Formats: sequence, C-alpha cells, structure tokens
Amino acid sequence: MAASARDRLLSCLTDAQRAAVTSEAPLLCVRAGAGSGKTTVLTRRVAWRVADEGIDPEHALVVTFTRKAALELRQRLGRLGVTGVSASTFHGAAYRELRRHWADRGTAAPTLVPEPERLLRRLLAEEPGAGPTTASGVAGELSWARARLIDPERYPEAASAARRNPPLPYEQTARLMARYADMKRRRGVIDLDDLVLRCATLLEEDPAWSAAVRWRLRHLFVDEFQDVNPAQWRLLEAWRHDRPDLCIVGDGRQAIYSWNGSDPSLIERIADLVPGTVVLRLDENHRSTERIVAAASAVLGPPDGEDVAPPGTSATAPLRVPSTAVDGPVPRLDGFEDEDAEAAAVVAWLRATRRPGHPWRHLAVLARTHARLEPVADALGAVGIPVRRPAATGRAPALVACLRTLRSVPRDTPLRAALTDAVADAGAGDHPEAPAGSASSCLELLAGLADEHAWQEAAPTVGSFLAWFTANRADTAWTGGDGVEVLSFHQAKGLEWPAVAVIGLEAGTMPIAYAVDDLAVAEERRLLYVAMTRAERHLWCSWAQRGRSAGSGAGARRRSPFLDDLPGALAGAAPLEAEAALAKVAGLRQRLAAVV
Repeated sequence: MAASARDRLLSCLTDAQRAAVTSEAPLLCVRAGAGSGKTTVLTRRVAWRVADEGIDPEHALVVTFTRKAALELRQRLGRLGVTGVSASTFHGAAYRELRRHWADRGTAAPTLVPEPERLLRRLLAEEPGAGPTTASGVAGELSWARARLIDPERYPEAASAARRNPPLPYEQTARLMARYADMKRRRGVIDLDDLVLRCATLLEEDPAWSAAVRWRLRHLFVDEFQDVNPAQWRLLEAWRHDRPDLCIVGDGRQAIYSWNGSDPSLIERIADLVPGTVVLRLDENHRSTERIVAAASAVLGPPDGEDVAPPGTSATAPLRVPSTAVDGPVPRLDGFEDEDAEAAAVVAWLRATRRPGHPWRHLAVLARTHARLEPVADALGAVGIPVRRPAATGRAPALVACLRTLRSVPRDTPLRAALTDAVADAGAGDHPEAPAGSASSCLELLAGLADEHAWQEAAPTVGSFLAWFTANRADTAWTGGDGVEVLSFHQAKGLEWPAVAVIGLEAGTMPIAYAVDDLAVAEERRLLYVAMTRAERHLWCSWAQRGRSAGSGAGARRRSPFLDDLPGALAGAAPLEAEAALAKVAGLRQRLAAVV
C-alpha cells in the first residue's frame, strides 16, 4: 500500500481505532461504545483490507439493520475510494440471493407481502377475543418467535418463559402461527421474516447453490452486531460456513431490541461461538462531554466499578468511560409537580440553550413513550417553536398513494417510466418548498429510493422495486421543515444532537411497567443510557410527579430508580480546569492539522 493511501486511511484515528482498522486478525470483534467512531472504524477497515490485503470489494458484504445505514456505509466507502462493496440489511441481502436462486432455477418468485396484518385479519375474523388492534400484536409475536427460531409447538412455553404479553392466550397465538404459515403456503406468498430463514435453509440444504453464494460473499462485515437475532445469526453462519473471514462491530451497552427478538448475549459469547475471534475495545467517547458520559454511565448500574451484564453473560461495559470531547455544562436533573410544568421548563431550557443562528433541529426531546412527548410538543407549539417528528417513509400519505399506483402497473414495466406517472396520479404540484409527505417531496423520496435500488438491479422494474422496498425495512423520514426533534428513545438510536432533553423519567415509565425481570430491567437501563448518550454538549433529565395538570387525578409518581446514582455523579463533576480544556483543544487541533 502506498504511504499516501495508508496515511489517508489512518488519519485522525486514535491508537485504539488504528489497531482495529489494521488488525491482522481474520476473525475480529470490535466492541465499540457510544460515540467511539464505530462507523468510521468499520468503513476504514473494509477500505484497509481492500488496499492492504487486496480483497476484491465485489466479494465483500457489509450487513446492517436499516436502508439508511446501508446507504451511509456505501457513501463513506465511496469517499474512501472503495466501490463495489455490497452494503445491505439482512433482509435485503437475503432477498437478493433468493431472487438469484429462483431465477437460476426458472422458478417464479413468491409474492412478498408488505404487511402480514392483512392476512392475519382474515384469520382473526374467526377467532374469539380478537379486537381491532389484535392483528398488529399477533404479527409482533410471530416476528419475535421466528427471530428466536421458535416454532408454533414451542411457542407457549417459550413465550411464558420470556414473559411475553400477546393480545391472545399463548395456545391460541400458537394455533394462529400455524394457520398463518399454512395460509402463506396455500397462497404462494412470503413475508419479511421468511426471507432470512428461507435463505439460511437453502444455504444449508442446497450445496451447489450455497457454494456459488459463498464464492460471491467471501468477506463478511456486520454493523450493530448487538442487535442480531438468532435467525440472522443462523444466516450469517450459513454465509460464513466456518471460513475465518468475519468482522463484527457492536456494543452490548446499546443492546435495546431483545423485546423484538435480538439476542444481546451473542456479542458476549462471540469468542466461544467463533473460536479464534480477537476482541478489541473502543471505549473513548468522542461525541459527548465527560460530564454527560459520567451521567449516562451512572444509570447502567451501581458505582462499584463492576461491569453491567445480563445474568449468565459476561460484562458489557465499564462504568467509567473516557471522553475526548472538550467538557461542557453539568447535565441538568430536576423534578416537577406535573407534566405541564415539566414541559414549560423544558421549552425554556431549549430556548436558552439554542445558539443564535442555529437551526431548531440541533435540539431534541426524547421520552420512553410517545404519549409522554405530547405535553412538550404542545408547549413548543404554543410559543411558536416548530416541531419535527419521525415518520415511517412508507406511511406518508402521498407516498402511500404513489405506491398504490405502482402496484397497479404491470410488474415488468421499467421503473423510471412508471415513477413519474405514479407521482402525477398522487397529485404532485409545483410547490417550491413542499412539506414532507406531499406529492412533490414524494417524488424526491421515490427518486432517491429508485437510485438505491438501481445500485443493486441493472434493469429495475416496478416489480423488482416494490419487492426491494418491502425487503429493506422502511426507515424514518422527518415531518415538517426545521424544528425541535421530538421522538422516542428507540427512535433516537444512532442519532445525535448538541442538546438533548430526556423527559418522563418516572418509575413505571423508566423502567417501563412491564419490565418485571432482571433481563428486562437491564435492557431498560441500557435504553436510558442510549438516550442520554445522544447528547453532545447539553443534557437535561427530568420527571413529573403527576400527569397533565388539567384533570389529572392520578397519585404522585416516584422518579425512576435508575436516577438514584445520578445526583452523586453530577455532584462529583469537577469544575472545568483551563489547562485541561486547552490541552484537549490543542489535541483536537493537532488531529485536524494531520488531515489538512
């Protein structure tokens, strides 16, 4: 590798990041904490292996969990001069291989249904006790069971052990699982969860086809590995097939999706699951100030210096995580008489914290539940401060209309030709600043989606696009223009803001009331940790003793027990020392100069 290329790939990296990028270990696990630069390390490791080891990018697969994350990975690799790497979600990658399998054998691809609830409603019409929202609840249970590799026969026992709370009794839900699978077989359709399992099964049972797939996918990289579920792990191992070529990046402290089927113990057990795996750590936080990191670490557990881990697994994170960011204000921790008083105080803090000339979207308000955000959203609107909320890209009214039109077009119609007609039918106008969700913004969104699909499909058609759109889980788009961003803790994963208000920190909400065992409570702690580490410089944490002041008859609420150690962590924050601050600034300038 030329010295200039080497310097470019290693510029501005810390020693720990450089060690991860350049490691000679063919089996590598990078335990990358919040704000540690994991995406930078992952993309530069791919580029390093292309430049230093000569791996063919056409044979590399980087797997992540959202279409947006996959796009960002491709863009970052492109800026590093690496093209041809396949970056996709698990579902997207599985579906691409399945389509090749069906095409190679001249088999018609089964229809991919975007919403299992539609089929489930037909079955539920015959079920006692089913209500208007039962279909979505049952769909969630089906998804959890398949993610955990649980068949209908084992579901009642497994769901009881996991303390699942389906809308129907366990035995009835299990019967619905079997009936749903039978309905799909009879209709010749599959759903999103079938993609991963069907691809894994074919890789295990079809030697000729699996050999071709493994020839294409020789170098495997996985982002956000702590969110992998057993079904995805089965697919990943079927791709790898005992070959020593795997790099995973993740953080057990940010494992917050076990309710949806993920298995955070996989990253803890990776050295046992894949013998020979080298584990490296990235613990420095380059995003949040030292005070914010200390406060967030305090909610993970008791200040005894021990790591926090689910029972039966190894530790996930040290309580004391270093920060390289220049220190800032002490995070705010306060309680209020009711939710309206809390909302008014949050609005005042946001107005005082916002820097002159900076957009409102640099500020965020996060809560465990969407309902808990409403008082703040109302208070912001009352004083004329705009609000932005995340919405699924597939749910915007104009986009729904566009997709409905596309579904009425013959599947073999060239995609670009069909898109313009679809948007026109949805009512696109000539608005120079169309709001999110309008037909004009729908055209822009669809054009971007079509470009992404075209990256994987040489001659994209309406049929291939609709299937790709379904297989790649819909990401979120923001409603409205500039505004304070208001969203749940889960929606905030992977995002960051200069200032963040974390509200609604009452017992019963954090941890949520149905988190009744040690594993669930540990995940709630990690969820709060994730929310707090979204803040770069300013952090606000608050709770309210009662609900909204108008007509709230509920009794007094207690603040979250997770905050018990927080006052001590905040009180222990040392005053800023000019020498330390200047030293950190000098270090940042030195790293910046290395780039220039």
